[in-house]
Amino acid sequence: MSGIKLRKVGKMFSEAEAADRYSFVVADSGSSDDRDSLVAAMALEMGDIDTVVTSKADLPTAVNGVITLAANATYFIYAGTIDLTGDRIVCSANTTIIGGSSENCILKSTGLDAGTALITSNWSLPIRNITITHGTALNLDATGNSNQAIDWAGVNFTDCATVGTISSYNNFVMSDSAFLNSQGLTFDGTVATVAFNSCLFDCADAGTSIILPASLTVTRRFRVIYSSFVTLSGETSLNVSSSATIPVEGYILDTVNFAGGGTYITGVQHSDNKALFINCKPISNSGSIAQYYMNDNATATTIAGTDTFVKVAGTTSSGPFVEKFTITDNRATYNGGLVGFYKVTAFVTFTSGNNNVIRARVAKNGTTSASSESKSTANASGRSENIPTTDVVSLTTNDYIEILVANATSATDITVSELNVIIERLN
Repeated sequence: MSGIKLRKVGKMFSEAEAADRYSFVVADSGSSDDRDSLVAAMALEMGDIDTVVTSKADLPTAVNGVITLAANATYFIYAGTIDLTGDRIVCSANTTIIGGSSENCILKSTGLDAGTALITSNWSLPIRNITITHGTALNLDATGNSNQAIDWAGVNFTDCATVGTISSYNNFVMSDSAFLNSQGLTFDGTVATVAFNSCLFDCADAGTSIILPASLTVTRRFRVIYSSFVTLSGETSLNVSSSATIPVEGYILDTVNFAGGGTYITGVQHSDNKALFINCKPISNSGSIAQYYMNDNATATTIAGTDTFVKVAGTTSSGPFVEKFTITDNRATYNGGLVGFYKVTAFVTFTSGNNNVIRARVAKNGTTSASSESKSTANASGRSENIPTTDVVSLTTNDYIEILVANATSATDITVSELNVIIERLN
């Protein structure tokens, strides 16, 4: 008996009892067909399985080349290759496709045009433990169907010239899966979260593994963690358009390894405000740092009254390493999306009135920090003096840092000829 197809109506016995009975009966079974039937029966009895598929005949009959899977039904692909022989699958609402292992549960369609997607859906589509192989694997578009989700585990795409397009799903999560000589997974429309965890991407020749085009809007995050890309010369791992709409620090690469000598990252780079790359090799990781300075400044900082702090005047320049900050004259504005602690270090070189005591402080959003204050006395002969100052501050998006000075002795102006400010994240 092969090609068994039953509908589950309830468990006949406990899972432990079923496992014992399964082991005993299969061991005594002398026929591979009998063994297949027993595995199918046990799957039906032990889990929420509607149809066990051991051949194409177990699937709904194709109409005009389309096999329509039922809504709210689970199809279990038993070990082997299921060849749809030129037909393709269209899934209904909440269709689920699972297999025993992606090593030996394979879905293909010999004779189907390579440009026609093997699997099409407009709905949530959980998939587990199968391999999909075809010229174009997917065409998934949930436009108009709100709150649809994709949750895949143990899904391999093998020899797919185009994995396909996933558009306007609320969430996409893929774990413990792989692209094997496959490329071209494009996300489009509006998606909330795209997440890959513990995946391997072995790109096809001259291809791009994952594409985020300019037309894509990500409302929460695009994240790849604990994964690896094997990308040879002429291939690209990730192409994320700089025009794609992605939240600040919403393009996340965490502990991702790249190898093969191809192009690993194109479009949005590690230093972009959209990017948060951490613990990745060998690409550059994101930082959160700022530096600005000025040399030989002759513009005086006007002092209106004794002991009144005033922002240091003059034209400052950005240092060579600035990420997640915007620099204007004596101001660094934080553009990152994560709240954190930052160390601010500043060196002030100044001249002022004879023996005037000059104070310097770090200011956040215009308010000075008393804990950062240092002071020095102006030289009687006009020689420049130095004041170092430092502080630890908490920054959130759009907070800004400036350096302010005050004359504790008189209302004499202060000329800060040199200023060097460094802001670096601590956590």
